[in-house]
Formats: sequence, structure tokens, C-alpha cells
Amino acid sequence: MGDHVHGPGCNHGGGGHTQTIHVSDANKAPAFVRATAEYLKDAKKSGMKGRQGVFNGKRVDYFKGKNAVNALLKDSYAKLLPSDRQALTKREEAYDIINDLGRHGFILRVERGESIGGKGSPRVLQPVPAQEVREEAYYMWIWEGSQLKLYVGAAALVATILAAVLFPLWPRTLQLGVWYLSVGVLGLLGVFFGIAIIRLILYIISIVILPRGFWLFPNLFEDCGVVESFIPLYGWDEPKTKKRSNKKTPPPPAVESKEE
Repeated sequence: MGDHVHGPGCNHGGGGHTQTIHVSDANKAPAFVRATAEYLKDAKKSGMKGRQGVFNGKRVDYFKGKNAVNALLKDSYAKLLPSDRQALTKREEAYDIINDLGRHGFILRVERGESIGGKGSPRVLQPVPAQEVREEAYYMWIWEGSQLKLYVGAAALVATILAAVLFPLWPRTLQLGVWYLSVGVLGLLGVFFGIAIIRLILYIISIVILPRGFWLFPNLFEDCGVVESFIPLYGWDEPKTKKRSNKKTPPPPAVESKEE
């Protein structure tokens, strides 16, 4: 008998749907497959929890097959599909998408080993000879995603370092402008920390002498805009709600009526 090759419809070896994954160059992948990979790597869109492992001494991201299938069945993924593709309704259809990711060199099936530093630390990942699509299996990202942000950040860092080194050669007007700008930024930081300290002192005093705590700029550290952080000017702590007692009040004692 010849060697068996896993393919669509093969469901032995623990049950489930299995397909062979052939790794190739991700740069030659179709735009649809690349968009799918970007969707799965985006935790906000796909909802997939990011896991980190160690492969050949490097930190890498990996995920569980079941989580990827669930993400591909979401409405958020259906919105990314081109007009010639319909939304996925069956889990088997998601297997085909994951298979495409593997064939085009985006993912690789791995097995998890022991943790490198005890409980909670990343686990060692080892590739599996049989590259099959299974929900209980784990898959490692071998595609690092778009490198545009990395290149732009590196270029900006180099430009900043060069500008700092060549600062003595700048024109006098630019040097004065940078100096005034730095003083202004430091002044704003000083004012901000001063307000934070003053509001804390006022709050501590208020909770000692007043029924409720007093806050100066109550939205200063809230997740809002710059202007909204200073509106309103002051506020008070919410009044404490009294806990209802679970003890039932005993009924009044019965008064015996005396017969005349």
C-alpha cells in the first residue's frame, strides 16, 4: 500500500475534518488569503486571544484551530469577503480557509511542549510532520504581517537621532524654537502634575471634614478628550447606598384578650 495523503473528506485519526497543508511563500498569496491572515491577526476584529510560544529560540504567536474557525464564522469576517464569495455557514468551509493559509505559507501546525520558565511562561513549539487542519490543534504564525509600520518607525527613529546629533549645526532660530518648545512642554507637565497633587490633597481633606469627597476636575484621568478632562470644574463622590438588612423584623407580640 502506498503512503496515505490526508485530504478533504478524510476524517480518521481522532475524528474531524483533516487536510494537508503545504507551506509556500506568503508573498505570492492571493489578496483574499492575505486579507484573511490580517483579519485573524487583528484581535479586535477576530476576537482571537494572542498566545506566545518559543520556536527556535524566538518568540512567536500561535492560536488554536477552534478559535480560528469561530472567528471565520463571524459577521465581521463576512464583511471582508469579496463579492464572489458567500459568508461561511459551516465549520468545514472554515477548514478550507485555514488550509489556504497553510498552503500559502502563513501558518504552520505545531505541538506545544513544556514552559520555558514555569507556569504562565511561553511554551516551546515544535512543528508537526502531518500538517492537518484540526480544531483541537495549534498553529503558529510564520508570517509576520505588514512591515510598513516597522520600516516607517525605524526611519523616524534614525531621523530623530541624526537631528539630535546635528543639533549644534542647526540655525540659531531653530535652536531657540526647540528650546522654547521644550520649556513649554515641561511647563505643561509641571502644571498637570501640580493639579493632580492639589486635587488629591483637597480630596483627602474633604473626606475628613465633609460627608462626601470633593474632586477638583473629576474627569482629569478619565478616558476622554483633552477639553472634556477639565469639564466640569469640580464634583462630589456618589453618596453611599445603605445596604438593606436581610434580617426580617419580628412580628409584634400577640396581645392576649382577657375574657370578661
